[in-house]
Amino acid sequence: MGTYNFLDTDSILERASGMTIPQIFETEGEDSFRDAEAKVLDSVHAHVRCVVSTGGGMVLRNQNWSKLQTGLVVYLKVEPEVIMKRIEGTDRPLLQTDDPLNTLRKLMAERKQKYEQADVTVEVHGSMDVAGAADAVIRALHDFIDENPPAWKMAKAKAQADGLDWVN
Repeated sequence: MGTYNFLDTDSILERASGMTIPQIFETEGEDSFRDAEAKVLDSVHAHVRCVVSTGGGMVLRNQNWSKLQTGLVVYLKVEPEVIMKRIEGTDRPLLQTDDPLNTLRKLMAERKQKYEQADVTVEVHGSMDVAGAADAVIRALHDFIDENPPAWKMAKAKAQADGLDWVN
């Protein structure tokens, strides 16, 4: 990740609790998991120069969404069938149903409005590996930053255009 640190909120939560995500869901329930997930986000959201990876349900609580928005939010848009293929063999708690693919579609539909508020959306296709997806994210972030320069850059350009040559 270059000079950026990578933080995965689920991994942090598992290390802190000594349990896997499915174990937390089973013993504590989803509400307790979401509470713990929010606490992890509290502890990492103010860090600088880091990439924070979250589970898809992190956006369910408005307080989490507002913390995520203190940085640039990237939505990895992936078809449900591709997700199912990639998580095959895992035990995702919310997908322990008779029809996990349909359950995933419903979860994604419920969260779609929040997901689409991300600063950057990157479509991830089934043929993309992790490196390809990371490259696509980096390109999209570069494009976003180029198209949305920081306010100080715009103010500096305006000052220089107005003849304020003391602005370096």
